[in-house]
Amino acid sequence: MLSVTILIAGLLSAPASVAETSARAAEPTPTATTFVPPPGCDIDRALGTCRISVTEDSQRPAGGDEEKSATKKAVKAGCFYDGQPIPCKTSEGFWDPASGCYLTPKDKPLTFSDTSKIPPGSKFYRCWYVYDVEDGKPVGEARFESVIREPGETQTIDPREAARQVVESMVFVAPQLGLSPYVQSAAHKGIVNVPVWMWVTDPGASTTGPLTKRAALGGVAIEATGTVDRIDWSMGGGDVVTCKGAGTPFDRAAAEGKSLKEIPDSPTCGHRYRKTSRCENGQAFQVTATAYWTVHWTGGGMEGDIPLQFSRSLPLQVVDLRPVLVAPDGEGNTAATTPPRACS
Repeated sequence: MLSVTILIAGLLSAPASVAETSARAAEPTPTATTFVPPPGCDIDRALGTCRISVTEDSQRPAGGDEEKSATKKAVKAGCFYDGQPIPCKTSEGFWDPASGCYLTPKDKPLTFSDTSKIPPGSKFYRCWYVYDVEDGKPVGEARFESVIREPGETQTIDPREAARQVVESMVFVAPQLGLSPYVQSAAHKGIVNVPVWMWVTDPGASTTGPLTKRAALGGVAIEATGTVDRIDWSMGGGDVVTCKGAGTPFDRAAAEGKSLKEIPDSPTCGHRYRKTSRCENGQAFQVTATAYWTVHWTGGGMEGDIPLQFSRSLPLQVVDLRPVLVAPDGEGNTAATTPPRACS
């Protein structure tokens, strides 16, 4: 057993690496929440922090229910002034227990000091100083002097910005596409009115979720979890099929010994073409699968959702097996009963 002490609303400073993703996160939309100190919360009135001690099993696998529960408690403990809960964000800015202010980022400092001595790379904030709490609302006033954070100090950060940076560091990948004609037909062609099964060939945390990351930025501990809401398959020709999950891989045994009419539809994600792709660009339909994600984040007494989407495409030729006439005696030329229509 391992005893772990978690600092809530303290100055945690573990940096997060930023990895390239195929889509940039939209601006998070926070949901303000009022929190009550959880059981076992040891409040530091001077710093406005809450400390909780939890006991973890050192052998428990990462991501277990107990770990999520403990982390959730830590992140959502809220903000405090002199032991009293206060909003983590108001119209005056976001709460910074180190300065006792609600801070708003500014491009330039307001100070009576010599600005030439401010180290390059410093961050500046307008301070709305809190000196009391009445009916759960902070009471304070704006100060002229800016709060200045020099390089090397823990940089105060808006929880929404911290969440955006954490989400940007998460590795999301557009799913690889599986289509039944590619494993059913040597010619890799679909057939009109014959079932096409669609599925994700590389399901996993980065492609179909869920994907979770925890990090601390600028004194804010963030937990973000991305889940796939749906995958939209644009089949070409205007048809779109919405599937809830990764789909079902095509089973060749399902078609073994069966005629085309007897091949079953996919139980989870499928489509039947009603026309050929002969008149499409390149004589193929462009099949595009788009995974729609929602990343829910919590931290700094706030929470929000960030929508993301990732797409991948491939071409699929679809042909029609046209009936032919055969002479009763088996002699003579065969001819198609329905010649192909001209492309408009």
